[in-house]
Amino acid sequence: MKNKDLQDELRLAIKQELSKVSQANSPLIWAAIHNSKGKLNIKGYLRIEGLIIKKIIAGQLTPSAAIPQLEQELDFR
Repeated sequence: MKNKDLQDELRLAIKQELSKVSQANSPLIWAAIHNSKGKLNIKGYLRIEGLIIKKIIAGQLTPSAAIPQLEQELDFR
């Protein structure tokens, strides 16, 4: 599989998991990827996506495991 294909597959998996994020289950991540009106904030989304990719690489995690871990880390900042 080509590197580009792997990147696209990973980004799609992250997108699918981030679509499950709500104010109730991950309020800090939700606030980072949405504006005050609840619309997607592209700059925030790309920032969170990058942080998730780093977590996946560093900890050999799946996107679904990286999101709650990132939420917990953001809570300590």
